[in-house]
Amino acid sequence: MFLKTNMIKYIYDKISIIGYIVIIIAVLRLPLALAAGPPPGVDQTVWCEQNADECSEWCAENSEEDICQEPDCD
Repeated sequence: MFLKTNMIKYIYDKISIIGYIVIIIAVLRLPLALAAGPPPGVDQTVWCEQNADECSEWCAENSEEDICQEPDCD
């Protein structure tokens, strides 16, 4: 019985460690997902003027957007 209890505890400890790792990875990737493009409800032109580098990177992936057709957004 002692062996079974230790085995279950060992498995539970490993599952919780894996869970924490998954949560940490998700939290670290969250800012990258939130930084992709202008936030909803914000004028794209104003956002691109204030964030020129991010706008250029975003337009490279979203060339079909209206703001990316502007000559100012390279």
